[in-house]
Amino acid sequence: MADAPATEPRLTGSVPLYKNVEPLNRQKHKNYGVKTVANPFSFLKDWHFVPAISPEFSFACGSYPIIFLGERKMPVLVMGLRQGSNVFVTGEGQFDNEHYIPAYVRRYPFVSATNPNDQASTVCVDLDAEFVVSENPERPFFDEKGEPTDYTKQAIDFVSAFENDARATEAFVERLIALDLLEQKDVKVANPQDPQNPVTVAEYWGVSNEKFAALPAAKLKEMMDNGDLTAVMSHLISLQRWDRILRRTSQLGQAQAQAQA
Repeated sequence: MADAPATEPRLTGSVPLYKNVEPLNRQKHKNYGVKTVANPFSFLKDWHFVPAISPEFSFACGSYPIIFLGERKMPVLVMGLRQGSNVFVTGEGQFDNEHYIPAYVRRYPFVSATNPNDQASTVCVDLDAEFVVSENPERPFFDEKGEPTDYTKQAIDFVSAFENDARATEAFVERLIALDLLEQKDVKVANPQDPQNPVTVAEYWGVSNEKFAALPAAKLKEMMDNGDLTAVMSHLISLQRWDRILRRTSQLGQAQAQAQA
């Protein structure tokens, strides 16, 4: 946590969901905090995936496909087929409470910024979050003495734990790559205009069933001991959730068409 504006670090790069991020500062943000809003998940409704951490795979696999994207093949939870459409968040900003809320979402509006020279990370907050206010917050960030409130302490602990889990996730992905377990996969749907040529609606990296099944027993034992086996199995199970994404996307499209009609 920063103490003086002159020493504030800056968050660089693009961070999904976040808009106006500042290091949390006991002076600058002494009157800030959060309030209850009617649409608490409106910040998520335009995002069709969010980053995932491997320790949550076993919780998330019952709700979403867990896939790997980009050159670094980092895992994400799929929550829709296209940008601007999250099929688990209503237009009123409500989350489908029958499904797991990702850790990345629960961390919001807080996030950590890496400092140079191996200094400790700085906890930041998105001031553009609808529920972050600068006057009369229900849960202030700081008390009258300028010390973090219990709410802020819990948020800082969660951000720190998430950062540790994110590093563990990067190491997990590196091990998958070293074993050459990841292969390119896709999701196709029927094309009514051309039944012989289905339409590809998603492309991603996933664990190869064949390569995974061919791993020697000693390697599987090692993966069981370090937790990788649970994460891989959860990922493979989660791919069955593509049907849910496709079904909800179709239902949402039909509802929008009826509303326009």
